Amino acid sequence: MIDFKKQKVLVRDFNNQYEETVTSINFEELVRSWKKNSDYQVEFTALNDGSLAYNLLRNENSLLIDGQEYVIKQAERSLDGYDKSVAVTATHIYFEATRIYNYQTKSGTITYSIQDILHYFFDNNPYGFTWEVIGNFSKVQIENLGNTSALDALNTCVDKFNCVIYPDNKHIRIYARDAWQKQVDKSYLYGYNTTTFSCSWDTTAIQNVTMCYGKQKEGAEGQYYFPPFMAKNATSIKRWGERPGAEISDERFTDKNAMNAYAMSSMQSDPVTTMALTYDGDDQVLPGEVWYLRVEPEKFDTDVEVTGITDYPFAPDHKPEVELDNSVRTLLDEDIAQERLVKEAIKHNQAAAQEIKATNEKAVKAYDSRFIGDLYGTPTRLTRTTGPQLPGYILKVPADNPDLGLQKGQQFYAATAVNYVEGLAEYVTEMLPEIPKYEPATPTTDGLMSAADKVKLDALNNNFIKLYAPDGTPFLVQITNEGKIEILKGENK
Repeated sequence: MIDFKKQKVLVRDFNNQYEETVTSINFEELVRSWKKNSDYQVEFTALNDGSLAYNLLRNENSLLIDGQEYVIKQAERSLDGYDKSVAVTATHIYFEATRIYNYQTKSGTITYSIQDILHYFFDNNPYGFTWEVIGNFSKVQIENLGNTSALDALNTCVDKFNCVIYPDNKHIRIYARDAWQKQVDKSYLYGYNTTTFSCSWDTTAIQNVTMCYGKQKEGAEGQYYFPPFMAKNATSIKRWGERPGAEISDERFTDKNAMNAYAMSSMQSDPVTTMALTYDGDDQVLPGEVWYLRVEPEKFDTDVEVTGITDYPFAPDHKPEVELDNSVRTLLDEDIAQERLVKEAIKHNQAAAQEIKATNEKAVKAYDSRFIGDLYGTPTRLTRTTGPQLPGYILKVPADNPDLGLQKGQQFYAATAVNYVEGLAEYVTEMLPEIPKYEPATPTTDGLMSAADKVKLDALNNNFIKLYAPDGTPFLVQITNEGKIEILKGENK
């Protein structure tokens, strides 16, 4: 972690004549990004403060940040009114290994150790690059080594030896995978210290079938220690189908089983899984660390390696964005988690289907409870003594209707009126609620209102309101035409 009190951004010119502290940077927006074996750079924008440091922010000059050196590769200068600024992108000094170029070529297919390749390109280089191999590697065969840069040679090592390159300035460390990963007691817990999470699979490069050729017998053209054979990854084929790819030919192998094991480890038999998250916790995130990850909404938990970090080293409140590994274990754990989600989705779908079925049955029942019928013209069975003569109908029940006590096929006559239908009452009268009838209220009998309310209403006499004092004495209150309140003692005026 950067010591913010001591840390500075220094700029140094290409010829090492000047070294100045840059103060006109918006430090909150200085971003540093690292991705395993592919990316290591910083970006920021500085305002023109007329200083030497600002004017040194030019291509191929160096930046010193957090003990590491970066070389400016892009410096885009802008004018906005009277303001001048420069947007800087600088890559780690490690990438300057591209300046080491070996024009010689070792012709033919030769077996090399990883140290052989590093010696071939870096020995006696004039730029001060050194290297260190951490962990154990098997030898590999490479055809026509050379006529390329040392940086390209390092990329070849990544491809052939499945190694990890992590530089400390010009000292290049090459790690075996098991030496690179560091198990730590730290956790990413979605919803607690992790606010965003994404995961994607790329099946483009899957290969699970290849033709294998081992060592040829000396002096016998086309004769091998074991016949060429087709290597197949059964687990991958079961999951993704057959995906054939380039053949593997390696003179190291005189045993078929050893050759088959090497082919299994060489093929990209599973998709590349890319995961990323935003970490809101307080623990420092370092390259190569293996954390425990749990994403409850995705039913996903596993150990993951930190393979990429985008952070803001001078803005501790700006949380880092972390990329995670694409190991086979992670893939399998994600696959299992997805299977859990699929099973849960099926369960939810089944429950929804039951609800839909029940709703449909209710709808069918409601549909069957309708009445259907035909117009038969002027009523004959039903007569009216008053009101307009409206058309009548013969109705029948299409299905049993237990709610109304009707049976399927039962018929009855109905005559329409302005606001009701006649003819059905004889079937359903007993099932309808009784509608209460009310008589006018009197001071002694309840009706449309209570008898007590009738007494109060009658008290409103000749625009007088009758009120009683606390001791029961009656008073009459009225408002005169002049707007005055008049109070009279007694019950009558």
